[in-house]
Amino acid sequence: MKKNICIASIIIASVFSMTACKQNTESKTINGTVLDASMNNIVLTTSDGSTVDISTMDTSPEKVPGVLIDDSVKVTCIEKDMDGTKVLTATGLTILRHSPYYYIQGTWVEPNPINAQEVQGFTLNQDGTAQSVNMATLDINGWSLDGMHLQLNYKSIGNRMTFNGIDTLSIDKIDADSLVLSQNGAIAWRLSREKEE
Repeated sequence: MKKNICIASIIIASVFSMTACKQNTESKTINGTVLDASMNNIVLTTSDGSTVDISTMDTSPEKVPGVLIDDSVKVTCIEKDMDGTKVLTATGLTILRHSPYYYIQGTWVEPNPINAQEVQGFTLNQDGTAQSVNMATLDINGWSLDGMHLQLNYKSIGNRMTFNGIDTLSIDKIDADSLVLSQNGAIAWRLSREKEE
């Protein structure tokens, strides 16, 4: 009798574990912009304004690489049933267009209008700090990105007067090699990435 109860318990436990995580193997593809991301999930905003939460738990980094906020992506996923809750789980991810965060870090320069033999600009560091390049009277010391707007924190060092400020600039163009910034509709900076030697 005990042996039959034991075998029945094992069978019931096996059936329960198989139904606890059923998955629909029919895949679907979702295109969107990354709104939020963590180690275990990404949240996308789709073209119709919907928000979709997709699990990346236990996925292969080769098939589902890390993403940045505002990346445009195509995600292939399946629906899993986790204890009665349907969860979209990524099986593949392709970055269609990188976000500005991907490109913006680094040193950006343009010809110095006073001396064509020199360049001027700034370096944007990963930790949000910044440094001016060849600009003695404008000390750029920090930055942040809000969508397609770059904020530069600076200290202006003039004749007997020093003050702190923040410039908010629109990103008109950004890619691996060029950055064009405008303010109030006028081009403020037309920069090139400084090549590392």
